[in-house]
Amino acid sequence: MIDLHTHILPGVDDGAKEIGDAVAMAQVALADGITTIVATPHRNPWAYTAEIADAQRRLDEVRAACDKAGLGVRLILGGEAFVAPDSADQVRDGLALTINQSRYLLLEWPFDQYPAYSDQAVFDLQVRGIVPLMAHAERYRFFQRDVQKLRGLVERGVLVQVTGSSLTGGHGPEPQKLAELLLTSGLAHVLASDAHSADFRPPILSTAFQRAIELVGEARARAMVVDVPQEVIDNRSVDLPPADPPVSRPFWAFWRHAHHV
Repeated sequence: MIDLHTHILPGVDDGAKEIGDAVAMAQVALADGITTIVATPHRNPWAYTAEIADAQRRLDEVRAACDKAGLGVRLILGGEAFVAPDSADQVRDGLALTINQSRYLLLEWPFDQYPAYSDQAVFDLQVRGIVPLMAHAERYRFFQRDVQKLRGLVERGVLVQVTGSSLTGGHGPEPQKLAELLLTSGLAHVLASDAHSADFRPPILSTAFQRAIELVGEARARAMVVDVPQEVIDNRSVDLPPADPPVSRPFWAFWRHAHHV
């Protein structure tokens, strides 16, 4: 599997604090079946703003430490940008880092608010050839209230990442309910861990992958943790197989399940 959203880059945000923490995260990931990890540190004007060379150097140090520990994991650089009126300029200026220098930008929103400039920011990115990949969409309260807003963004070409632990209930019933709905409605493209350490929010995807198989079938679930992430890393167009229909459970059953786990 490929994990497109992690905070494994040490010493820059609320993820790994030092090299040893990053190596421990890589060990957990490999044990879970994750062989490629994308480091996506928070990159915005009030977070980690160093030159891309600094981020690359830190990732090279993690690579060397993983090699020394005998861990055959592939590490790739990206970033998690915060949506802003000047998001497109942040990409141009090297503050917002796309995944593997591709056209795909992991982009997050405030959890409680969909800023008025959001649609324009997405448009400006797309005009410059950047494809927004929305981080942890199931956790935004505005989408929990009105999923149609997200549907409109997907129809405009925005990709959607769902956090694995949300799908298995780790963030509570509302994110779990929306995560299930996004998968079964064809509004989710990537499953990732959003890992922050080896124990708190670890880089684990296997349990969410199994849950995704139950919801949308093995081909679609595999696409979300292997095929689509690889297409993103390789800067190719994303193509999702159709979702299998859920196993004879009406939507209200998912809703009830989410409220009683």
